[in-house]
Amino acid sequence: MEQEQMNLIMGIGPELQFSADIKKTIRVGTVKQIKEVNELHNDGLIKIKYSLAIGTPEEKEVATAKWVEILNIICIEGFDKEEFEDSIPELMESAVERFLLGQQGAG
Repeated sequence: MEQEQMNLIMGIGPELQFSADIKKTIRVGTVKQIKEVNELHNDGLIKIKYSLAIGTPEEKEVATAKWVEILNIICIEGFDKEEFEDSIPELMESAVERFLLGQQGAG
């Protein structure tokens, strides 16, 4: 069996850069994982830069926690708040879109 097909069966997607020092392997999500991420993503989640620029400190913390939770689901190695702080917002958003929509050109 080809390695690409084996990775798909194992739920292993491509490696994506989140910053110069952070590279993660993205899952090929199950239906359950995609639904879970979609629910979190559609539950009032806003773009990362915007969420950091507005709102109270508590609202910013909630938004950050939600983004970290989503990234932790989609990255095989997991994702923590420190990595979130050191990552590029557009690359994190692109990874989530790729996971949800299967965008081939996002990596």
